[in-house]
Amino acid sequence: MRTIAIANQKGGCGKTTTAINLAACLATKGRRVLLVDLDPQAHATMGLGIDVEEVDQGIHAVLLGEARLVDVRRTVSTGFDIAPSTVMLSSFEQRLAGQPDRENKLMRALHDLEMDYDYVVVDCPPSIGLLTFNALRACNEAIVPIETSFFSLWGVGRLLDMLDLIREELSHEVRLKALCTMYDGRARFSREIAEDVENHFKARAYRTIIHVNVKLREAASYGQSIADYDRRARGFREYLSLAEEVITDEDEVRVEEAVQTSVPAPEKEAYGPVRVSGGILFKLEAPDAKRVAVVGDFNYWQEPIELNDDDEDGVWIAIARLDPGTYQYKFMVDDTWQPDPCNPVAVDDAHGGRNSIVVVK
Repeated sequence: MRTIAIANQKGGCGKTTTAINLAACLATKGRRVLLVDLDPQAHATMGLGIDVEEVDQGIHAVLLGEARLVDVRRTVSTGFDIAPSTVMLSSFEQRLAGQPDRENKLMRALHDLEMDYDYVVVDCPPSIGLLTFNALRACNEAIVPIETSFFSLWGVGRLLDMLDLIREELSHEVRLKALCTMYDGRARFSREIAEDVENHFKARAYRTIIHVNVKLREAASYGQSIADYDRRARGFREYLSLAEEVITDEDEVRVEEAVQTSVPAPEKEAYGPVRVSGGILFKLEAPDAKRVAVVGDFNYWQEPIELNDDDEDGVWIAIARLDPGTYQYKFMVDDTWQPDPCNPVAVDDAHGGRNSIVVVK
């Protein structure tokens, strides 16, 4: 089950719109999705046509240990449920002040539903506090909607500070990707901010850009996702494109989980990929080989990088310049493909074999 927080300290950046419509579009792609409304303003709840006055037990009851998620969730459409919010959630921080384990309440609640959903999407409040901390602690991924304005970028800076704190204090890594929202291609400033986001986040920025679209606001006013309101709208096409990107990321997430949970390499000379001056050093001991090369998704598995055995001692080496990212690779030893025997971090490939992993910071 993938858990994704939609977070940005700044309000009005399309956060709730993204949470609702990403969840709905993932469901249209056949995924089972739970949307958790973790905002005391309950905009996601109202945006899906639920009267908050009629919600007896919402997510606040779950976090306070008064109910289970399975008891409060409501069905929105096929494959799409929501855990609604009410104003009662605003008392959460005060009621749990000073209590142990208060940052893990949502994470523990989600454990009960591990087999029920493919995705959990958490709509965070527009603040950096205990609720957002709970969301990021429960999630392994975060999507940051960035309205193409200066103040939205400032909010991202505060969020990054919180992610650093979670990493240092709790040893919990959250994979972050940026999403440009409320984009107006006619405005030069919007274009400049979108370029800044692309240059700063690089592969951590979604290719999909969410434009200003009146149909998205209309859908929310009618208590519907854009998938239910108007599938001809540009907003639907763009959020469907985002959902497809998120689904495509499943392989990358699986790779990163393998990196985080892998066992340490044996204490021997490092023949695996090593950062050196000039790039990443690939090294393989193959005394009987006549030719050794390395190939991976960094060169589209098409242009092998030749390793050299200049000292004729059976140790083949090559240095490759790789941009920051996580890559899969294999060695070609004569006519045989093989993973790196001295790199314990590997995942299954599509052909029943294994691909080794190198992470370039």
